[in-house]
Amino acid sequence: MTRRHSPPVGLLDPATRTWLTRHALPGALLHGVDPLPGGFTNDMTLLTARLPGAAGPERFVLRRHRSSPSRFPRNTCAVEIAVLGRAAARAVPVTAVVAADPQGRTTGRPALLYRYVDGSPLSEVLADRPPRGEARALGRAVGAVLARIGRVGLPHPGPFGDPSLVPAPDGASPLDDLAGFVDRCLVTAAVDGPLSGTDSAALRALARRGAGALAALAGERRLVHGDFNPKNVLVHRRAGQWAVAAVLDWELSFSGSPLFDVGNMLRFAHEYPPAFTTGFVDGFRGGSGRLPDNWPRLSRTLDLFALADILTAPPDPAYFARARTVLRRSAADGH
Repeated sequence: MTRRHSPPVGLLDPATRTWLTRHALPGALLHGVDPLPGGFTNDMTLLTARLPGAAGPERFVLRRHRSSPSRFPRNTCAVEIAVLGRAAARAVPVTAVVAADPQGRTTGRPALLYRYVDGSPLSEVLADRPPRGEARALGRAVGAVLARIGRVGLPHPGPFGDPSLVPAPDGASPLDDLAGFVDRCLVTAAVDGPLSGTDSAALRALARRGAGALAALAGERRLVHGDFNPKNVLVHRRAGQWAVAAVLDWELSFSGSPLFDVGNMLRFAHEYPPAFTTGFVDGFRGGSGRLPDNWPRLSRTLDLFALADILTAPPDPAYFARARTVLRRSAADGH
């Protein structure tokens, strides 16, 4: 988790500070409050605190949810806690929740407090272009963890409505209709957005060509992270070997096909050492993850949901440019 500058402890609003020191961490003395980069819909804060009787300071992460429009169903704080518990039961490395204000009744916004996990974002490690052997080891570790996530079975496919994690049998999901989802993204995009008419047409064509192939995955009901990309995976060295320290940010998780996460992780595979992709596939298969013969096409097609969202509502110009490169590569390949 990358740290930034350290503002004064007083930056916390009084209600949140009171909740932390009286309820979440009773009697704690807060020594530091550091903003953390935390995606686009949450405020993330690194807290350094000394607890009563503790030998030294400890670190925690406070995650406060912001209201924001989204084309994907976003899990509530309470649902995310339930997902973390279900994943941890399958030995998926996740952050340990210390306290929560799920409805924001005390702090004013839904909030999660969990223990800080030491590790480096996989995105940063890959950007350093590790040697072939290390890249493959990283890939195997990440693929094996994704296979564990996919071993969590659920009653039905679809989004989670409550902490029971039982999707409604007839619940509507934007993932049911790729072509329709892409059309809605394009129609609701800003008029002065950066996506050209040619690229819009290419995105529509890819969605229409690929939609039929997704019918084979319609009944899958496995836990899907929903945003399984290198910035949400922390890695570290353990006994001289690369291992996954934690999988972060489960607010987009749902019940469906693990190939959605495969496509997400490999969206920018052309930017990574080739050995990482090879290791990732080996690790996924070795962890009992199922990859059908046409998995590259299916996973790229599933990733069109996220790609359409990014291209029509980009978080920043640099990320848009990377996503547009993926679109054009897929269009040139014909899938």
